Amino acid sequence: MSRPLLAAAVAAGSVVMGLLTAPAVQSVGVLPADADRRCAWPIVYPKGANYAWPDTNAAYINQAVVIGPKEKVVITGRDPKARYWSITTYNYEDREVIDQVNDVTVKRAKGGSWTVTVSPKQNAKDPNSLQAAPLPAAGQSPSFKNVTIIMYRVYLSEVAGYTGGPLPTVTLHHDNGAQGIRTERLKPCAGKQIRPPDEVPILDKAEGVPSYYFVRAPGGRLYPSYDTSYLAADVPYDPSTILVVRGKAPAARKDVRYWSLCQNINVPPLPVVDCASDREIALTDGYYTIAIVGPGQVADRTAYPGVTFLDWADPDVSEPLPNAFLIVRNILPSKSFAYGIDKVALGQPASSTMGDYAPVIEHVALAELAAR
Repeated sequence: MSRPLLAAAVAAGSVVMGLLTAPAVQSVGVLPADADRRCAWPIVYPKGANYAWPDTNAAYINQAVVIGPKEKVVITGRDPKARYWSITTYNYEDREVIDQVNDVTVKRAKGGSWTVTVSPKQNAKDPNSLQAAPLPAAGQSPSFKNVTIIMYRVYLSEVAGYTGGPLPTVTLHHDNGAQGIRTERLKPCAGKQIRPPDEVPILDKAEGVPSYYFVRAPGGRLYPSYDTSYLAADVPYDPSTILVVRGKAPAARKDVRYWSLCQNINVPPLPVVDCASDREIALTDGYYTIAIVGPGQVADRTAYPGVTFLDWADPDVSEPLPNAFLIVRNILPSKSFAYGIDKVALGQPASSTMGDYAPVIEHVALAELAAR
């Protein structure tokens, strides 16, 4: 991946190829194809799989399927107790958005539940109907582009656990030919059934990101989200100074639904090290000071009230430390909020339109940090 985005690959290449070299699928094919993982939502990021720069305050919960022309996948649930959720479909070949519904656009039943249908059929009149990956050509076995990735995103769970409550149910509607449609409700995955792909996807580092200021970054080419906009900066480590990011904070839920700053590593497999959500970031008169510190740089963080700390690297990482690849996220910025990341042109500095809300990178002495 050459640009920031939220999630990672869903199915191991060897598992996918095992399915794609088989005869044409006659009923909804579930990936991974392991018999022990024929269950609902078998892959979750960043739980157990830390790559492609996930936000540690989010869960990216995945189901991969191959759907026939008369088939569908029906997902039924209730709003999680969380700041934000969405369901997005992708095809595995290009990993770009096909369709999406979120907690604003979803149509709910009277009791508050919702049902989202994923199928090859277009149904523009139903906001809960999501387009699946394209069908194979007549007489052809499925290819990577015919694999539908269904991603359920949950940000900032308000209860114990990353899902914000029970996961939605997943029901497959199989085409059994002359016997008609047969439904199969997948049991929830549990324990060792929930694990990352057997093979880590090949991800490219980001190139051309500046070191001392933030720029608007595209959503990327590996499972992006229409609801999220990003700033990025790639900052070298200097053990003699403290890296600080300062700026005015947007009002959570009012100006933006959610915002965060994450420290990542711009080396494959592109892991996240640490994140601070808007719920965790200390504010002074509406402004934040976030310090990204290496192991041992600040002995007592409690001595710096008003400063939010992020780890630069894991404690067991030795110097020289890799660059800090900083990502600022805005989810669903308000149209009336003139200083959101979404108002910055792609590739342009945050300072071009964000005013005091533009995060500013500084390098300060420890004594100067204490004076703030």
